Amino acid sequence: MIPRIAVLPALVALLLAAALSAAAPPPVRAGGFDQGMARWVAALETRLVALEEELPGAPPATRIVGGPVLKPGMVDTRVFDLTRRLVELGYLEPGSERDALDELVTAAVVSFQAERGLNPDGKVGGATLAALNLTPAEEVASIRETLSRIAEFAASAPATLVLVNLPAQDLTLVRDGETVLTMDTVVGSPSRPTPLLTDTITHVVVNPTWTVPPTVLKQDKLPSLRRTGRPGIDHATVWLDGEPVDPAAVDWTGVSPRRVRIVQSAGDHNALGRFRFNLTNGDHIYLHGTNAPRVFGRDRRAVSSGCVRLADPEALADDLLRSAGFTPERIASLVGTGETRWLRLAEPMPVRFVYWPAVLRNDRVVVLPDIYGIVPPPELVAAAN
Repeated sequence: MIPRIAVLPALVALLLAAALSAAAPPPVRAGGFDQGMARWVAALETRLVALEEELPGAPPATRIVGGPVLKPGMVDTRVFDLTRRLVELGYLEPGSERDALDELVTAAVVSFQAERGLNPDGKVGGATLAALNLTPAEEVASIRETLSRIAEFAASAPATLVLVNLPAQDLTLVRDGETVLTMDTVVGSPSRPTPLLTDTITHVVVNPTWTVPPTVLKQDKLPSLRRTGRPGIDHATVWLDGEPVDPAAVDWTGVSPRRVRIVQSAGDHNALGRFRFNLTNGDHIYLHGTNAPRVFGRDRRAVSSGCVRLADPEALADDLLRSAGFTPERIASLVGTGETRWLRLAEPMPVRFVYWPAVLRNDRVVVLPDIYGIVPPPELVAAAN
């Protein structure tokens, strides 16, 4: 049985207070999750009021047309629109408009990118361009959606949990209302979205094997077997009707996915890395490491098949297993053996996957890409209000 876990009463009260008043929220204590959330909500409310006051008579936001990547040092007519947009967004002072992407403009672009979780390289490519072209009406829709979803979360939020915000592509570990760990994640692609789950972590698997999940098997690996006679996975065993086979010796034409199982052995080559965090859902969704950490250098990390990859899975394992008597040194020793071990948590850890596209970064409200198309179109939001 999952133990009863206290709801965050302070968070609920603070969120309600922030929703009823635009007054400055109380100071955030170091690591205080509930105060941080209240400050976040207050900032969203303040920004929403400002936007809705400006929208009726505001001129249209400057739109930067598509084209080649704008790079530092370039002179281009599109840079003038870029600087106008950066002035509108508060990253440049009025009168800074120009057609040269000089040091001043590059610094403004870098600041904009950093606050939106984009690669802060000063270049204006596809992801940066899309973020710059977000309209005020779209920002209003995202803020309203986020406020609604945070209020729903706050009504039943446990004081201890693992929280994954899918649009932000990040994870937060909260214990007794204190933020103790944060990290970047990789989430499901738009075609294979990560579901919004309320679940628990029950085990940490050290040196996991990887059994290819049904969707990946059907859509990716079985077609590869039919084309090439190989599954396209290093150190994998292919099973047909319960027996291991040489995949190159099998005619895969007409073989149904339910007859096939592909298992990748544990090790540095494994797609799950060295750690898997088992959940209880029936959708084969879990948290895990990765053998390709370079993906965390991308602007947009919605590229998985639905599971959530972690930038620092060892740190999460160290924390979750501490109460079960496992020190970081012991965990590292278990990893070093190369053997697959299932380690049960002393108590199941609550997990929430949420969808909050409007976030607070450096005291600025930032609207992130709506990766799964969940936010209602602005016209529907306007009609509802």
